[in-house]
Amino acid sequence: MTDVGDLNEPAGTAELRRLQDKYRKQNIANDRARELVEEDINSGRCSDEQADEISRSFEQSCREVLDRIHDEIEAHRRCYNLPSTASQWTDE
Repeated sequence: MTDVGDLNEPAGTAELRRLQDKYRKQNIANDRARELVEEDINSGRCSDEQADEISRSFEQSCREVLDRIHDEIEAHRRCYNLPSTASQWTDE
């Protein structure tokens, strides 16, 4: 069963919340994984050059996943004429 949300909300609001929650959870997962990557890098098991490449590749991968979810959010928002939430999606 799909969450239809509050009947007083604009159409698409429940799905927008689900997508925003997906983004938030992915951001949390990225932060946790980042800590593990940093632990591995700081353990000294790789050279500085390898550490830089691992870090760069990891950050790029995280950004790509978040960007895809963000694109889903913005497309959904446009489809239902929901107000922009762009300020929520900037990294702090």
